[in-house]
Amino acid sequence: MSDYIRRMAHVALEVPDLDASVAWATTVMGLTETERVAGVSYLTHADCHHSLQYIAADRPALHHVAMQAHDAAALDALRSRLEQIGIPILSTEAEEPALDRALRFRAPAGHMIEVFVGMQGTGTARTGAGVPPRKFGHPMLACEDPRATVAFLIDILGFRLSDDIGDGTLVFMRCNPDHHGIGVGLGPRAGLNHYAWGVENIGAIGQLGDVLARNGSRFIWGPGRHGAGQNIFTYHFDPAGCIVEYYADLYQVWDERTYEPGRWELDDPRFANLWGPGPPLEMMETATPLADR
Repeated sequence: MSDYIRRMAHVALEVPDLDASVAWATTVMGLTETERVAGVSYLTHADCHHSLQYIAADRPALHHVAMQAHDAAALDALRSRLEQIGIPILSTEAEEPALDRALRFRAPAGHMIEVFVGMQGTGTARTGAGVPPRKFGHPMLACEDPRATVAFLIDILGFRLSDDIGDGTLVFMRCNPDHHGIGVGLGPRAGLNHYAWGVENIGAIGQLGDVLARNGSRFIWGPGRHGAGQNIFTYHFDPAGCIVEYYADLYQVWDERTYEPGRWELDDPRFANLWGPGPPLEMMETATPLADR
């Protein structure tokens, strides 16, 4: 387990049509908008203030990835660690509502990372629309050279290696028993390949397929089962062109002493899908770019 990070919390995405993105999130993904202020929408899948953030902008982009620290002491220890090794800290104040404290800094490829403590709850009831997730799962970061970002997540933030595909080409890491809370892979640019929501079971994934069809969309890959992580998966595009994964049945690492990271060759298709074909070209060539600094 990471000494600093308790769980992955949300992604913040810049979108060119805020109303369309919010409508999709609330209609298809079953999220609830808890607050909208100054062109920023905060949405949640549960009773936390937000597990997804949309920011009105001219083009789609990844603004930041957020992680929750174990507690205030862990956040302070992380700040000391970053300062000790000379990582610039962009902010030491919470820059979004409902957070008690937060830090922001950048990973080697430019991805902005927020680590916070103390998100307020809302008591918001689910809307009954769409297919609401059980949890925010993970972001898959895209990098032109993944190795530096992987080393940063493991050596600095304390993530642990779960699976390595192609000797660093695609890497999955964990901060808690979930097989992966973050992934880093080779991409056409630094940015975001996809972000993922966990659901209860394959039945919820079937419901999602029906909801997508009723809203004029489709799966771009899946259902299938990944070899790395062993989870059942599907992927679809949202209105801004970002890829969204829904998954179920993710492997859990309960014994850190005996777990051996998976090692896969790139020419072994089982790492991607034990049930059928690998990812389509439209997915592999997608990387929502980083927001302008």
